[in-house]
Amino acid sequence: MLHPTVYSLSRKYGPPEIDLRKAEIMDSYGDETCATHPINHRIPEDVTRDDFDHYQMVFAFMGFKDLLFYLYPIALEFERDKCLHCVDFFLYSLNRFVPEESSMLSAEDQQGFLEGLRWIWDAAPLGYADWVQCPNLQAAIGKSVTWDDIAQDR
Repeated sequence: MLHPTVYSLSRKYGPPEIDLRKAEIMDSYGDETCATHPINHRIPEDVTRDDFDHYQMVFAFMGFKDLLFYLYPIALEFERDKCLHCVDFFLYSLNRFVPEESSMLSAEDQQGFLEGLRWIWDAAPLGYADWVQCPNLQAAIGKSVTWDDIAQDR
């Protein structure tokens, strides 16, 4: 298994209180018309690429613990395919909880959280994930990137 500390963190916070489908319903003001893709996310292995493709932009409706549950599946899928469109929305949503919520995690959970962020960072060259818009996440893992850095990298 890749990154067992990240996996343990995600498993610890499962099942999510607000899963991808529930977040889609919230985004649609309670309308279930767009939430037709069934899911049952109890453990990280339950989350599929198809789930992420179907519910791409809903992470803003989740709490910090829900996002921690999805950290391992997102990082794993992003490492497999740099064109995972939901990674940016996931990072934007996670960024708002750092450092306030993340600093309240246990030392072990903080280690898994930071390892998961580094995993996403290391999975692809600059520009594949929008780290520029996530200054809190950059600071958490000791990285710094700007649009100029991305332009020079190309």
